[in-house]
Amino acid sequence: MKLHRKPVLSYFRGTGGRAPDQEGILLKKGTRNPSYQRRWFILRGNLLYYLEHQGDRSPLGLILLDNCRVEPRASTSGLYAFTILASAEGGRCYKLAAETKKDFDNWLQALVWAGWSQLWELLQPLQEQYQRVCQEAGVEPRSPPQEEIVLSLPCSPAPSGFPELHQRFGEEIQALARSRAARRQVDLTEFG
Repeated sequence: MKLHRKPVLSYFRGTGGRAPDQEGILLKKGTRNPSYQRRWFILRGNLLYYLEHQGDRSPLGLILLDNCRVEPRASTSGLYAFTILASAEGGRCYKLAAETKKDFDNWLQALVWAGWSQLWELLQPLQEQYQRVCQEAGVEPRSPPQEEIVLSLPCSPAPSGFPELHQRFGEEIQALARSRAARRQVDLTEFG
């Protein structure tokens, strides 16, 4: 996905005073430089920015967390290492580490939830549309997953993503719309 610098920077700088979801020092292993570099990371929604220093006005980079897996990994340096793996074939692998177990746990939880919370936000309007179409078609909607079940899943791998979810609900909505249109056609022939 191509990200345009101006909108990314405006979102980074002007979030309406909203506090970041998580921020702090992580060590990042670069692709060109195999040693860890200290960076200031800021997580907002599903965007993970990294800066050279805490007060910098422009990020060095951005990691889009959609459809990413976060996995702890072994480290021989005494650091608490983990990776962020892009799910796309040939996607980039970011190697990060925290200096303390507490920071490691906090970052892992925040990063795993970032992808889930973004999907959850996208799911709400889709569910409302689905229920509206079901009601118009006179069909009882299938029960959505219970929130406590969904909220207990972040330790497991993330679903394949919003496109799959959208397709599944979209197919059902299209089937309901066809059913409703067929019923209207029957009603018109009966009264017509």
